[in-house]
Amino acid sequence: MRTHLFLFFSVFYTICFSQVDPNNITIARDTFGVPHIFAPTDAGVAYGLAWAHSEDDFEHIQLILIATRARMGELSGKKGAATDYFVQFIKAKETVNKYYENDVTPDFKTNLQAYAAGLNAYAAAHPEEIKLKNIFPITAKDMLIGYHLILTSMVGVSRALEYIIKGKPDDYIFNASAGSNEIAMNSKITADGSTYLLINPHVPLEGQASWYEAHLCSDQGLNVYGALVPGMISPAMGCNEHAGWAVTFNWPDYVDIYQMEINPKNKNQYKFDGDWYDFEVRKVPLKVKLKFGKIKIKKEALWSIYGPAYRTDKGVYAMRFNTMFNIKAAEQWFNVAKAKELMTFNAAMQMQGIPLFNFMYADETDNINYLFNALLPRRNPEFNWQKVVPGNTSKTYWDKFYFMSELPQKNRPDCGYLYNTNNTPFRCTASNENPPEDAFDKQSGYSWNRTNNRDLRFNELIAQKSKITFQEFKNIKYDCTYPKNDGGIYKTFKPVYALKEADYPDIADAITKLKKWNFSGTAANKDAALAAYTFNYLFKKKKAAYNELETGIEYDTPLLIEAIRDSKNKLIKYHKTIDVPFGDVQRLIRGDKTFPVAGLPECLMAMVSDETNDGSLKAQNGDSFIMFAKFSKNGNTYETVVPYGESRRKESPHFNDQMTLYSKQLTKPVYLDKSKVLKIATRVYHPK
Repeated sequence: MRTHLFLFFSVFYTICFSQVDPNNITIARDTFGVPHIFAPTDAGVAYGLAWAHSEDDFEHIQLILIATRARMGELSGKKGAATDYFVQFIKAKETVNKYYENDVTPDFKTNLQAYAAGLNAYAAAHPEEIKLKNIFPITAKDMLIGYHLILTSMVGVSRALEYIIKGKPDDYIFNASAGSNEIAMNSKITADGSTYLLINPHVPLEGQASWYEAHLCSDQGLNVYGALVPGMISPAMGCNEHAGWAVTFNWPDYVDIYQMEINPKNKNQYKFDGDWYDFEVRKVPLKVKLKFGKIKIKKEALWSIYGPAYRTDKGVYAMRFNTMFNIKAAEQWFNVAKAKELMTFNAAMQMQGIPLFNFMYADETDNINYLFNALLPRRNPEFNWQKVVPGNTSKTYWDKFYFMSELPQKNRPDCGYLYNTNNTPFRCTASNENPPEDAFDKQSGYSWNRTNNRDLRFNELIAQKSKITFQEFKNIKYDCTYPKNDGGIYKTFKPVYALKEADYPDIADAITKLKKWNFSGTAANKDAALAAYTFNYLFKKKKAAYNELETGIEYDTPLLIEAIRDSKNKLIKYHKTIDVPFGDVQRLIRGDKTFPVAGLPECLMAMVSDETNDGSLKAQNGDSFIMFAKFSKNGNTYETVVPYGESRRKESPHFNDQMTLYSKQLTKPVYLDKSKVLKIATRVYHPK
């Protein structure tokens, strides 16, 4: 009976809200299984994307939907319940309900409704794949709750809450756990007079955040190819027929923490400008899956004039953050995808719905543009906002933000190139053309974005060139050598040179080998495996995070010797020698396929690996999507590759069919012309 009701409501929702006919939607799968979706309307394309993406990864799409409903605890126990608490703590659903009518245009509401209808239709057709009861049918608002939840976590709110819970709110600093690259060059430096763009995010290669490729094309002006993650209805980065954009993570200060002054006679009241105010006190319901079944619990959540608040043994701390004030991100990304020249792109960016990320833009008219996109509060300069601030005064209450025009940016530099490697925005081009740091508000936390190894290495490479060919442009991206004599990696490694082999005869050969390592992580390098194992050991023992790759770590000589000894023993145990090609150790593994893969953490060809039980280093995090675009008078060309394949389904031929390309640093061509796509398509069908 429940199945019949679900099918009825899903079909009813689709008929009432989709405003699309699946018969008018064409999905053309290319050689690598990438869906090219054609429809008369943008809404039709959204419906088709929902269907196609579900065919390839319905599991991870569902996970974000389950999270938006605050029901992850029912699926994954205590860890999931923590997500459920966070969703309710930040009032994700309430925020979307508050801003939905005014923030979202009627046309985009139609797109959201169509996407939801596509997911509902797929769920109705494949009920056996549904992971949790009563998730479907979903609505347009559910999609926006997903955006709000992910972006609120990405700007640092979940990390700030962790610090509050640990009793260390003053130690909070926003820091990402991964990086990305974006580079643009125009005719002032390119050898053929074209404009080049690199799109290169670094996130986990598999899982909830892994990238999905799609080509979206409607008769309403949409024609874009790019990458998105489950829960998105258009690409986060990509190219259309005339322009393209890349994004990289940035982490200035998006979140403020307040120490609340509590009424000694009433723990549920706080002082603000001399008056006592009541906290909104909620009991957040949580359902948690345990070994013996599911239990229901309730946990306190507070809300103050600033925003959500949390009670600890050391007091009550409130938070205020930039995603509290609009829900325009999804529509802004869609408008960016449609922008085919700089003026339209800038108009989309001025929406300021996307609360973070460096954006790099390039087009066929030789424009290249860098923007440190950030929704940054206008804060009172009387306070140190990188620490906890008092929560009893309107002096620390803010509700205005810097305009896009007031953010660090650079357009068409004379040197002909722009770059970002998650580094400071005040190093984005030639040194004499960078934005002046002293022109921007120090309270915004720009200093949290540092100069890093990839930044230094890019500048080493670009200094050697006066003109750059497209192949040389690619070579920069695939460079996997650390900068020498500078950077966090060099600072960490430098103590190796002070070791004397005679003092440690059992590892003398390993010390000698490390000393001659050329800081490169190519697959053929026979010193990199020993260096990688040694680094891994040191960073784990020091419990170092991503930022220590940028700044370096300090350790004593005994720990270094311990690390080298452990690394040598592992290589001999599993590979019979310490003189082993790096590609024999570091592997790209999925299913029954395994390939050598180059790259190291925090190099331009980024790769972070985990040790396996058989002594391999399994690639886990790094170059998760690569797109090269060349905008030329002779026609624009696009190339992409992902680590594994388009599908997350093990039985699919596209589960791992890009691994060979990826491991050999090759790409596949991308076509935006409908007639060309239909000629090469291996399957053409409608979503039903």
